[in-house]
Amino acid sequence: MNADEKPQTEETLLSPESTFSFSCHDTLPCFTQCCKDVNIYLTPYDILRLRRALGIRSGEVLARYTRSFLAIPSHIPFVQLLMDPETLRCGLVTEDGCSVYENRPWACRIYPLDLAREPGKYRTIVGRERCLGLKEGTPRRVDLYLQSQGIDATYAEMDEALQAVLPRNAQPGSMRGEALASILSLAYDLDRFAQMIHDEDFRSSVEVDDETVREAVENDEALLRLALRYIRSELTELGLLP
Repeated sequence: MNADEKPQTEETLLSPESTFSFSCHDTLPCFTQCCKDVNIYLTPYDILRLRRALGIRSGEVLARYTRSFLAIPSHIPFVQLLMDPETLRCGLVTEDGCSVYENRPWACRIYPLDLAREPGKYRTIVGRERCLGLKEGTPRRVDLYLQSQGIDATYAEMDEALQAVLPRNAQPGSMRGEALASILSLAYDLDRFAQMIHDEDFRSSVEVDDETVREAVENDEALLRLALRYIRSELTELGLLP
């Protein structure tokens, strides 16, 4: 389907092979408006990349650029990008655009698309009246657009690993809930987790060898994989995962 032939709406489902038109550039009147007054939820992999792009510790990224809250009653933590209280714009965006563009979060990469409820399908999340970029460019396939935006297999791998450690339909009591939130937060605060991996108690709890630890110290993605592995072992011991 060509977006020029039929306007895209939130109800229009797109497959990876569907085509749509979109091009964003700084001469559009709506440039960076998509970065204003929006709810952008971050994954641990998003935080990893922001930490690397900004050259600061993960705890500082979380403190300066995000807000965290717990889902009720599950106590699963969520991390959201902060908007400037005066301009309502993302704190990482300047007049020239995104200051961390090469490491921007997944939700920003996939824009103006989003996942649809139907597995394997996508939808546009804004109309052509608000996002003038939807009137620009030549039609291209959804899957090729996502590839061009740097959404590669690592995003899918990290999301699958995260989903695997989130308890399903869990309604833990207060003590378990606090433990769940504390353990899951390690996936976001990798610097805090990195301080743990040299401890003997940690190594015995996840049966990790020296080579795995060395790789985690040298490679951020390996560190996140190990964090999610540790989280799974801890939540399984708490009885929150099978």
